[in-house]
Amino acid sequence: MTATGGGSARLLSLLRPYKLLFGATISATVISSVLDGFTFVLLIPFLRTLFGKAALPAEGGSQVESVLNKIAGPFLQAGTPEVALRNVVIVLLVALLLKNLTSYLASLGSVTIQEGVVRDLRVRLFRHLQTLPLGYFQRTRAGQTIARVINDTDQVKTAVSAALASLLQNVVVIIVYVVILFGLSVKLTLLSLLLAPVLLLIIRPMINRLRRRSRELAAERGEVTSHVGEMIASAKLVRAYVAEAFELGRFQELAERYRKRVLRAQRYSSLTSPVSEVFGGVMIVLILVVGTRLALGAAATLEAAVLITFLAVSLRLMSPIKSVSNYPAIMASAVASADRVFEVLDLPSAEGDRPGETTAEFSERIEFRGVSFEYEPSESVLRDVDLEVKRGQVVAIVGPSGAGKTTLVDLLPRFYEPTRGEILLDGVPLTTYTRTSLRRLMGIVSQETVLLNDTVLANIAYGLKDVPLDQVRAAARAANADEFIMRLPEGYSTLLGERGTRLSGGQRQRIAIARALLRDPPILILDEATSALDTESERLVQEAIERLMAHRTVFVIAHRLATVQHADFIVVLAEGRIVERGTHGDLLSADGLYRRLYNLQFRS
Repeated sequence: MTATGGGSARLLSLLRPYKLLFGATISATVISSVLDGFTFVLLIPFLRTLFGKAALPAEGGSQVESVLNKIAGPFLQAGTPEVALRNVVIVLLVALLLKNLTSYLASLGSVTIQEGVVRDLRVRLFRHLQTLPLGYFQRTRAGQTIARVINDTDQVKTAVSAALASLLQNVVVIIVYVVILFGLSVKLTLLSLLLAPVLLLIIRPMINRLRRRSRELAAERGEVTSHVGEMIASAKLVRAYVAEAFELGRFQELAERYRKRVLRAQRYSSLTSPVSEVFGGVMIVLILVVGTRLALGAAATLEAAVLITFLAVSLRLMSPIKSVSNYPAIMASAVASADRVFEVLDLPSAEGDRPGETTAEFSERIEFRGVSFEYEPSESVLRDVDLEVKRGQVVAIVGPSGAGKTTLVDLLPRFYEPTRGEILLDGVPLTTYTRTSLRRLMGIVSQETVLLNDTVLANIAYGLKDVPLDQVRAAARAANADEFIMRLPEGYSTLLGERGTRLSGGQRQRIAIARALLRDPPILILDEATSALDTESERLVQEAIERLMAHRTVFVIAHRLATVQHADFIVVLAEGRIVERGTHGDLLSADGLYRRLYNLQFRS
């Protein structure tokens, strides 16, 4: 959805939940605008009184004077000129008070709607991101996604503000003032309106260019966000390789590119305001020239007080006209950001339960039947995998890097779907079960432990509600984690910092094991859970894993073959195929790939 019209319509559809508040806000705006116009109309009796005339003509005069005479004529013309002038001032003050009160209520309603729309869109986008296939996150830079959730949705606020506060409110003001101007002088008003289309013809080409520049700017903003995020995540790497100057150079280049994009966009955005203001100035000069001719001489058809009021209203009209003329520029920028949000929202969901799917239960076995998988067409990662694992068995999956080990276990929780073949749970295809119920049967501990910037308690009980501390501590004790947790400054209430940077690798791994123990899943997936640990940490983690594996069906991926020797059987993968299977002893005797991998590790 890249067209501005379509993008604008889609943006405005976000206002639907706020239609009552929207209506109330517009009503307050109409009342405020009418009262604003009324305060200017009061200039006529005020000036007439100052010029020594009756506050309002007894007969004749403009249509505005006739209406004013019917509404407040007796009050405005009561008594002496001093009393009449006082009455005009009283009415003026009351009108100003009511006008500003309704204007305040309109602004309050506008802000409430803007912030509500942005919140709704952010939540909708965040919810949809959780349903996208994992491939999206592998293809898309994290900074671009963050920019869409934070920056681009915030730009939508500008669009709603432009549509609600700027466009509709100012259009109401313009309509009220144009009606007043027609009531004051039809000739002068027609002269002004005939010139208005010329302004639109001048501004339109600027808006088309601005829309393109704004979209480029939004994409560049995402690149800057991505780069900063990468630099923060790799701060240790940057310092280790003394790459500060290199990273600074990269960022300066990005910042300069972003600056140029901003200037290109602002070149057109900033031009609409002075163009409309100059155009308005030309109109005022024309009104002065024509108006003085109508108000002077023996054949004068316009009173001086009416001409002055007409000029005052025309000048007051400049501001809303200027705002409305800026509306396309504001919307072009906002729609460019909104398009980036809608691009993600339009991506098909890969997650979510479908009609007919049932709750998964596990009691007997897991089977892979002729399973093949491709991340990209014609690039097979798994080929014709046949595997049966009975409940309670421990199966180790080994093989060289790139053999497809992690991909194989990622198919179990349905992170991906097989390209061909099927996986069965107790003889029933996984696709008949809801993903939610299937994943509740599984605990996953991987090499890259993900910890949140939250307390130890919240990290262990992640995804669970109202878990008693006693249960959390029991899981931590079983994971050999309780002792070091209690030594932390605030025990289980200690904040771990982003990605758990306050902990060592072994400590982070034991937190992850405690998390899996607390869920108590019947199926366990261990993906390189003890790699990259020192000897002592590996011993503690291995002890915790052995407790975790008890009475469960376990899939273990490991490069260190010493950790899988006691598995019920071992599967050897190479180039996406199972090339060997059997116990540790059987595979050593077979003198195949497993034996070669074993000899490489234990050559000494």
